[in-house]
Amino acid sequence: MAESRRGAQQVQKESGKEPGSEAAQRQTEHPTEVGHEGIRQATAASKAAADGALRSSTAIAESAQEITAAWARYAEEVMRHTSEASQALLRARTFNEMLEVQANLLRDNMQAFLEQSARIAEAASRMATRPFEALKETSAQPTRR
Repeated sequence: MAESRRGAQQVQKESGKEPGSEAAQRQTEHPTEVGHEGIRQATAASKAAADGALRSSTAIAESAQEITAAWARYAEEVMRHTSEASQALLRARTFNEMLEVQANLLRDNMQAFLEQSARIAEAASRMATRPFEALKETSAQPTRR
């Protein structure tokens, strides 16, 4: 047992790895530096992922707001058209005037629906693509050192 200890000490002396020696200190510093670098890289990657997620969720929220606004505009237009048509029906004197008011109401509401549907479709398309674009931008950015 004593011989194996002396043998280990001899090997450490020959390789310059005595406890407290400069070589031993350098060898322990290197793994520490590598560990710190790994932590820094992991932190940078986590930050980039969080930024990407934030951009994605912001893009989705903006598109959802656009869709909500389009539906609100459509509802307002339909209510306005209906109110105008109700007043026009009260003023109508003939059956043909009543049919004309009904046709105009139908045309105006259909036009409002088509306009807002186009806006909703555009917003939904952006909602489907913007989050991925934001993630691509984030992943394309080089990590800062």
